[in-house]
Amino acid sequence: MMKNIVKVCLLFSVLIFVGCKKSDVKNGDSSGQKKVYNRIVSLAPTSTEILFAIGAGNQVVACSDLSDFPEEVKNLPKVGGFDGKTLSLEAIFSYEPDLVYLTNVMHNFLIPQLEANGIDYYISYGDSIEGVKNEILEIGKLTGHEAESQKVVEQIDKDLNFVKTKNILASAYWEVWNAPFMSAGKKSFINDLLGSAGIKNIFDDIDDAYPIVSEETIILRQPELILIPKNSGLSVEAVKGRKGWEEIPAVKNGNVFIVNDDLLTRAGPRMGQSVKELYSIVQAVLK
Repeated sequence: MMKNIVKVCLLFSVLIFVGCKKSDVKNGDSSGQKKVYNRIVSLAPTSTEILFAIGAGNQVVACSDLSDFPEEVKNLPKVGGFDGKTLSLEAIFSYEPDLVYLTNVMHNFLIPQLEANGIDYYISYGDSIEGVKNEILEIGKLTGHEAESQKVVEQIDKDLNFVKTKNILASAYWEVWNAPFMSAGKKSFINDLLGSAGIKNIFDDIDDAYPIVSEETIILRQPELILIPKNSGLSVEAVKGRKGWEEIPAVKNGNVFIVNDDLLTRAGPRMGQSVKELYSIVQAVLK
């Protein structure tokens, strides 16, 4: 249970702090020439996944504690948790990286120290499907795996094209957290995933990426699907038993789903699979 709480808290941090800008990198020498990085420290599970997906896994010298996919990542040296309170700067430096893979805002406190020590860094923003595809291609260039990164993006596009419809098939409430209630807004990666699967996010009219919402508003908006992250530790029965929720279509029709947020919330190479997973849920409901 404690592991689930930690993972949810870290997910909360990632969702809140990702930005809406193009991914950024400090790269190259004073001549402006690009170079290939061979000693990389990755500070987020998604970043680690990207590196391994494009064939640069043997260039990762260390990663964060929560990096757990693919399986071989578990054998890598670890430099601490995801945020500033649990990351060890000394551990990062001990692996003599030539590139540190950061997540925007969450890891920006490291930038002055990286620059002071002459270590390059890449900043990930992970705000949209297209943004992540571009990031994968950029990382391919930085690691000397351009062809492999292109194949990864092609597979993502193939998975996305599996969803044939451009129509809205159902509306959904995606629960990020429940104390207080938090959902996915218009500028979130989750909103992009839902839309790509033919699902209307009931809070897509809110500009914030991950807004705090009222329970009354959730009920009022009458979602046809309710999607609850597995790492919340909640059960379908617990959600159905919430006072006043019995009149929500998703509850009345038995369409409350516990979803694999380790897959669905990671803005990385498996996001095409994430869309297919969401689409399969919709298809099951429509049958």
